[in-house]
Amino acid sequence: MEMLIAYVEQVLIYGFVLGAVYLLISLGFSLICGVLRIFHLGYAYIFPVTVYCTWMFMKEFGWGLFPSLLGMVVIQFVLAWIIYVGIIKRYIEREEIQLTGLLLVALIVEQIANYFYPIQEAVYLPTTLKEGTVTIGVVVIPWQLLLGGVISLIMTGLFILFFLKTKEGMAVRAISQNIYTSEIVGINVEVLYIFIMMVVLLPVVIGMLLVAPIWNVEPGMGWLYQITAILVAVLGGLGNIKGTIMASFLIGLTHAVMCNVLGEPRFMNLSALVLVMIILIIRPQGLARSETIW
Repeated sequence: MEMLIAYVEQVLIYGFVLGAVYLLISLGFSLICGVLRIFHLGYAYIFPVTVYCTWMFMKEFGWGLFPSLLGMVVIQFVLAWIIYVGIIKRYIEREEIQLTGLLLVALIVEQIANYFYPIQEAVYLPTTLKEGTVTIGVVVIPWQLLLGGVISLIMTGLFILFFLKTKEGMAVRAISQNIYTSEIVGINVEVLYIFIMMVVLLPVVIGMLLVAPIWNVEPGMGWLYQITAILVAVLGGLGNIKGTIMASFLIGLTHAVMCNVLGEPRFMNLSALVLVMIILIIRPQGLARSETIW
């Protein structure tokens, strides 16, 4: 009985923190799918840019952490604008060129990061909020992950409030449902598209800064995170925040079971793939309606 309780505690606590991290990783991808109606195959570029641009400012320019973070955010916003204007908008009617261009962006960023900071070079961001571990019941968990889970919930709550309560958020919801009607009633679709391309960077950047001190950092890390984002977005219903929340924690619980109960961390991704496949067979539209943000 005690062993069963211990397993339940481990699954619930690690399922929560993993699900919270996956939520930060996936929220932006889901919103891009829901608002811009594109399957962003270049989403992986955001992750190495977050880590390696911050590290570049710190190591090469000798900047402190906060100026380096500010410089990285500026680069992220500029890249997002270039990608939107140069690829997404320009090839809006040529989906095959658009998707290929987005994929190439991620590949180019990975290769640049690998050239200047190859995998064997140590890269460390001092973004730890609190050192050490905390014991909850029988579970020992890093403070960084636990605080990351709380921050994830706060950020997701702010996103929900923005889309449900503000005029700009309701305008974004309108264009996600019918772009032509939105244009007729005077909504500036172009500005909102650029705004979404930039605002979706925030949860990813914060998520990476939280996990960078404790998870593996290497130039190709973006692809693994992008796969997780795709699984969460598809499982939750493309573009639906409510579905994204449910899917993130469901996959987090699945990974926690594989690691803490079955002791097979190598099968974490396989278990998530099987879970998504089974649910989509039963419910092809995902856990929530993909036609709406909420």
